[in-house]
Formats: sequence, structure tokens, C-alpha cells
Amino acid sequence: MAERSIVTKGDLIDTYYKIKTRGYLNLLSRMGVSGGSRVKAKWNHVEGESDFWSIPAIHHRWNLKATGNEMVGYEQYTIEKYCSGKQNLSLLSVGCGTGSREQKFAINPAFSRVIGIDLAENQIAEARENARNMKHVNYLVGDFRTAMFDKSSFDLILFNSSLHHFNNIDQLLKKRVKPLLRPDGLLVVFEYTGPRRLQWTSDQLHEANRLLGELPAQFRQLPDGLGTKQKIYRPGLFRMWLNDPSEAVDSESIIPSLHHQFEVVEEHLLGTDLLHIVLKDIAHNFNQGLPETEKWLQWLFDQEDQYLASRNKSDMVFGIYRNLKT
Repeated sequence: MAERSIVTKGDLIDTYYKIKTRGYLNLLSRMGVSGGSRVKAKWNHVEGESDFWSIPAIHHRWNLKATGNEMVGYEQYTIEKYCSGKQNLSLLSVGCGTGSREQKFAINPAFSRVIGIDLAENQIAEARENARNMKHVNYLVGDFRTAMFDKSSFDLILFNSSLHHFNNIDQLLKKRVKPLLRPDGLLVVFEYTGPRRLQWTSDQLHEANRLLGELPAQFRQLPDGLGTKQKIYRPGLFRMWLNDPSEAVDSESIIPSLHHQFEVVEEHLLGTDLLHIVLKDIAHNFNQGLPETEKWLQWLFDQEDQYLASRNKSDMVFGIYRNLKT
């Protein structure tokens, strides 16, 4: 049976910290708006300096697991392996954010049309500015589920940390994604596929807290510099709903649904089962590039690899999937 928590001690600690740093009006403002508005607000103001993905070594680790080379990202890998020598390719990126990934595809001459779509107006404004000299790149503000695209019009569709924000994944893939892909088109996925609503297992929490307890206090400093991260709690469902109702709403269905609807071309387990829990809110302490920092990061990596070794799954996956004929 899945482990779920409605409200936890961690929620109370997090609420107190946010009131202290942002004021109680920020919290109250979330209570009176719709779920869709909270999703837009969340992604219009992304704060990532203390999240685990802000650490360069994390990206190198992902690259190594995904492409075999820590200096080669999945975008370059995908282009070189699947797009080389081709022409007039079209790409749709769902949940494109500020557009950095799409532009990596767009600079390759194989692509004549690149479209990014996102709910967040602020993110799209930045994406358009970044791509102002790329005439074949277009960024749209909108909901992928209802946006108007021609059937069989894309050679590649990309989800980068966005698919887990959709519900009813299997039907989304079947009725929305597959029809937009050409018969031989590819779906590229770089995604969180762990527990729904970040309801981490007791085993994950136990191991993550063990690792947190081993870290020196200097690496557990919170962003305000006034306290340290003491313990990791499973986030309560109420806090998840209040912060971002779309977060990991059907994430556990992603891999089974991909396997059901598409042919697996390749699939790589990236881990992060412990890292994203341990490093949340303290990642800024690991960006100095000092020998001591690198030592503790490598220790965390080794510990997670040992944890993952006995499990044939991962909370994060990079995969390429071929459209199956319906």
C-alpha cells in the first residue's frame, strides 16, 4: 500500500520558515486562488538556487548515466545519434521554461521548426528574448492539452521535467502525444518518475536522513544562514496541493505508460532517489567547487549508487521512445 501523509511536522517547519522569510501574506495569497493559477504562479517565479539541480556536478552525473560522457548532455547526444544527416525536422517541447533546451536543438541544421509551449508567461518572455535571432523557433504561452497543433506534424516531442505535471499519463500519451508525432517520430523524456506527490517511501526517508546526519553542519546551512537542515520529512499532501497542485500528480504511471504506448528505443536510470531529498534547500552549500565540497558530493553519489544497486528502478529517467502505429 502506498505511503501517504496529509500534514506532517515538516510542513509546519516549512510554513514557519516561509512566513519568517516571505511574510504570512504570501502564504494567505495562495489560499484564495484556483489550482491552475497556483501552477502558473509557481512556474512564473522559479526559485532554484538551493535545489539539487543547481549543482553542476549533478548535471555531470546525469550526463554520465544518460549519455556515457559527463560533458555531453542528452540534447547533444540525441541530435548526434538520431538526427544526424536529416533535414527539415520539427520539434515540440512541452513545458519549455526559458527555452535553453530547445535552442540546443534549434542550432543544429537538421531542424527547420522548433516550438516550445509553457503555461508561465514570464518564462516564455525570457525564452523569446533568448531566441530572438532564431527565426525558426517559436514559443507559445498555453496549455499543451488544449493547444492547436496539426496531427503527425512533429518528428520529436520533448518532455524535460514536465510530463510529471500532467495527470492521467497513459491517456495523455495515447490521445495527445502519439497523434502529434509522425509515424516514425521519437518521444524524448527526461523526467521525475518517483512516488506521486513526492510521497517518499519510509525506506527513502530512512536512508536520506542517515546521509543528512553524516554531513557536517557547514553543508546543512539553510539559505538564510540562520539555521541548519536537521531532518527530512515526507511532504504533506495539503502542502503539495497548496504549493503546486500539478507536482508529481501521476508520476508513478510514467514508465508503465511509456512502455504501453511506445517502443522503448533506449532508457537510462539516472537515480536522484536520495540526492534530491537530501540536497533540497541546502544545495547552495555545494556550489563552491572546493576539494572538501567535491569530497562530500562524491560520498553522496557513492551512497546513492549503493542504494540504487539493489533496485531496478529510479526516481529519474532519460529515455527515447518510438511512436507505435495505432
